[in-house]
Amino acid sequence: MKSKARKVKQAQGLAETAAPIEWPRADPDALAAFDPATKVCTMNCGQHARDPRSREERLFLCTDC
Repeated sequence: MKSKARKVKQAQGLAETAAPIEWPRADPDALAAFDPATKVCTMNCGQHARDPRSREERLFLCTDC
């Protein structure tokens, strides 16, 4: 009896299958009026390597902080 060779599917890398991240941006005027001292991060959030936003902008837009 002949044995059939298994076909192994190659795993695609995450970068190939994932959609690019779209970073939400804040209104520049609202961000200029924002005082970062009024919000405290409780999630210990860090910046993604490709995130172009400043710490203040991320804090301003965060709904968890």
